[in-house]
Amino acid sequence: MRYNFDEVPNRRNTCSEKWDGLRETFGTDDVLPMWVADMDFKSPHEVVEALVERSRHGIFGYPLRSESYYEAIMEWVRVRHGWEIKREWIVDVPSVMPGLAAALLAFTSPGDGVVLQPPVYPPFFEVTESLDRRVIHNFLKFDGSWHMDLEGLKGLLSSAKAFLLCSPHNPVGRVWSEEELSALSSMCAKAGVPVLSDEIHCDFVYRGYKHIPIASINHEAAMNTVTFMSASKTFNIAGFKNAYAIVPNPAMREKLSKVLQGLHFGSGDLFGILGLEIAYRHGRDWLDELLLYLEENRDLAVSALRATGVGVVSPQGTYLLWLDFGKLGMSQEELMKFLINRAKLGLNDGLAFGPNGAGFARMNIGCPRRTLEEGLHRLTKALS
Repeated sequence: MRYNFDEVPNRRNTCSEKWDGLRETFGTDDVLPMWVADMDFKSPHEVVEALVERSRHGIFGYPLRSESYYEAIMEWVRVRHGWEIKREWIVDVPSVMPGLAAALLAFTSPGDGVVLQPPVYPPFFEVTESLDRRVIHNFLKFDGSWHMDLEGLKGLLSSAKAFLLCSPHNPVGRVWSEEELSALSSMCAKAGVPVLSDEIHCDFVYRGYKHIPIASINHEAAMNTVTFMSASKTFNIAGFKNAYAIVPNPAMREKLSKVLQGLHFGSGDLFGILGLEIAYRHGRDWLDELLLYLEENRDLAVSALRATGVGVVSPQGTYLLWLDFGKLGMSQEELMKFLINRAKLGLNDGLAFGPNGAGFARMNIGCPRRTLEEGLHRLTKALS
């Protein structure tokens, strides 16, 4: 390998939520953090060098997104995901969740129903409820693997004004099939319910699977979807706030753009803009090797966890594991105390992902092998 993903960097005292926010979240600093969804890997060398060189200039005024920036996005989406997008479809957003919030403001009103598929990324609930919209649960189904409940969705869309899709799905790691996405898109389009698709994990897909942007399926899907993507997760540059929406429908694009202008999000983050373009142009080899490393992490973790009796489905995408501790027979409060005090692990509380997250916790395996092995050792020892 050209890149050393085994290096264990010291992230303490670097303004890291994941490493410096332990006491606030878990009540102690004495846990191994495997929670916040960023990775313990250095970003590609080309990205680091470009940011250092730009810093040497010493002036950090308002930035401008150049045409080269948009060309890098279009090329990345075309090559990586087989979707030909047009320059005018791209709408700048500061990051994915503010973009989703702006979309809810653009396409829904207070009191409107918004469909979510729990267990799902906690900010989906936060942004929906904070904007006085009503969460409609369309729970994922589990029969040994995770699926959308498309049959149950039929009766929900008549009372909904938007559908929030997580693709690939966080936390269960499903990479949705073309059949699932096509059926979902068709149902939402017929009901007049726009799909707001968070595809921030789209570049983390393992061998044998392929991410399909839901808007790329057909013209009907494109005209009813706002897709959110970013380089932030992919290249571990989430600290630089920057993302983009892809909106083929001109009427939807105008509505979203008007809300974004009203919120005055401004010209964006200088290093986020620069980081995206450099990463998209020079980070492909780094990402390809990273995916192989993460795949080995996944296989190691799944094997070790199953040996302890913890329920886990091998994810098709993302660097997150959704762990089922139901066999322990603990309440959620007892489970989290066990993980913190006995296993000395900082994992995400499953209940934050929705009411069907009871008995679960989320583990981040986007880390060097040594860190992962230490986390698995701690959990195995505590469970034994």
